[in-house]
Order: sequence, then structure tokens, then C-alpha cells
Amino acid sequence: MPVSKSDMKITVLTSNALRHRYFANVIAAHFPLAGIVTEPKHDYFDKQREESELVRGHFVSLAEYEKKYFSRYPDFPQGDILEIEKRKINDPQTVSWVKARQPQFILLFGTGILGEGWLQTFPDKIINLHLGLSPYYRGAATLFWPFVNDDLSGVGVTYHLATSRVDAGDILARFRPELKIGDNYYDVTNKAIRNAIDRVAEVITGYAEGRLVPVEQKASADCKLYKKKDFNEDVLRKVMAKYKQGLTQERIDFARRHDRCPINT
Repeated sequence: MPVSKSDMKITVLTSNALRHRYFANVIAAHFPLAGIVTEPKHDYFDKQREESELVRGHFVSLAEYEKKYFSRYPDFPQGDILEIEKRKINDPQTVSWVKARQPQFILLFGTGILGEGWLQTFPDKIINLHLGLSPYYRGAATLFWPFVNDDLSGVGVTYHLATSRVDAGDILARFRPELKIGDNYYDVTNKAIRNAIDRVAEVITGYAEGRLVPVEQKASADCKLYKKKDFNEDVLRKVMAKYKQGLTQERIDFARRHDRCPINT
């Protein structure tokens, strides 16, 4: 039976960058919001930024392109918003605040890892937006490493159920960007994120109506796990040398020929 969007109350757990505000606004455009919890983003790659001018410039470019793709919604949508401190997402008071609003689903994007308090209170109701094509890319900077590996078919975003295993829950949907000649690294990654966010309503309603059946993530030789320490100036220089100036038709054709993601959407 189709589920009315007006009957599905959604709580958003997210961070506070432009892409996270965009995420909350897109959801609010389709569903009634049962509150937003926003947690400041952790400081990532501080050591690398301190040591490298190239890395510092890279993060400046990331911020500039985020404005290009996500500035449509500079603020969170109106409604109940709980602003918490870093690493406070698992405080019992936070879980209780959300539970009191009785959401049908919780959409997660960009906060710290959820603990058992969330998973036990909302079993199979928490959908995570993972910036990486699962199960192939997990860990840190999962939209970056496909470029290091010359694996453009591995650039994508995954919706999966939240579990106690990080980024390993059953998959609901995966989305990849449309590659165009001239797109550079920053275009491709931001297009991947925006494309997935713009289709979030399909994921929520599809799961609620049983049309999107969760698919187990199975480990294989293609699965790669990267840690923050793996990111450095050398790998960044490699990516910028190949992908900062824009894609060629040859690289796009190569990605299509080497597509190994059969359930990708």
C-alpha cells in the first residue's frame, strides 16, 4: 500500500555545513519534520593541513565548491532544532528529545557514529547517507579514494540502514553522478552528493512501502577501508594532476567500461 508522505514524520540528524542544511531542507520539502538535531562537524585532517599548503588549498576549494552546489538553502528549515556540542550525539538526552517527537524514520547524515541507544530505540528506522559507494569504499574521505585509484565508477553515495557496524548496514539505494566533459574533482564529488540528496524522498517512500528491499553488504576483494592517516599531500597531488582540470571523454568512457556495480541506481 502506498504510504502518504504527509503521514511520515522524519527526524534529521546531521551536521551544520551547507550540504547538511541542503539535506534537511530537501527532506522538509517532502515530509513533515519531527525535529532536527545538528552536531558541529569534527575537525578532520588537521595535521595534514598544518603541514601542507597544497592540502590547505584543497580544503579552500572544497568550501568554494560546496557554496556553488548547495547555497540554495543557507539555513535550516523552520521547526524544532536541537543544537548539540561535538561528540554529544549519543547522549541519552538527545535520544529522548527525538523519541518524544515520535518520528517514523530518522535520516542521518554527517554526525558522529550512533551508539546502541539509537539503534535499540529506533530499530530499522534509521537511514544513513554515506558519502561513498558501499561496500567498495568505507572509512574516511570515501569520495576521494576512487580518484586515487582511477576508479570513477566507484564515485557514489549510499543510503543504508544504520547498524552497530560502521557504514556496513543493509543497502537501500546507491547513486552516482552524471559525468560530463570538463567536470573536475570538485564538480564530480559535489554532484554525487547533491544527486543523492535530491532523491532522498524516493528512498524514504520506497523503503516505507517495501519497494526498496534492503540488500546485505557482502565483503569482497574489491572492498577498501581507508583511515584518516592515509590521506596526505602525495595522494592529493596525484589526484589534482589528473582530475583538477576536468574530465575527458576518454576517462568517462573508461569509467563506463569498468562499471562493476550491478545494483547501483
